[in-house]
Amino acid sequence: MLSGIGSTIAQGLAFGTGSAVAHRAVDSVMGPRTIQHETVASEAAPAPAHAASSMGGADACNIHSRAFQDCINSYGSDISKCQFYMDMLAECKKNSSGMLNA
Repeated sequence: MLSGIGSTIAQGLAFGTGSAVAHRAVDSVMGPRTIQHETVASEAAPAPAHAASSMGGADACNIHSRAFQDCINSYGSDISKCQFYMDMLAECKKNSSGMLNA
């Protein structure tokens, strides 16, 4: 029984390693994967955006924090898929603290 579990673990490690190597190979040929988000501004959008920026740093970054938390909840142990959201949250917090100090 233990040899069956051991071989299953070894097979899983080999599959994971092979998958990581394949991702790196594709990224080296095709370039890194990037995600671009586009927002469409409507006439009602400027009012909430102005209100969010006037409230200060904590509330202004709430949407980025929520997106990051949703990503963590969705992917669980694979936090690398949430790097984009973490970067956006960090940038928002940096920009918000700059507005407060100005």
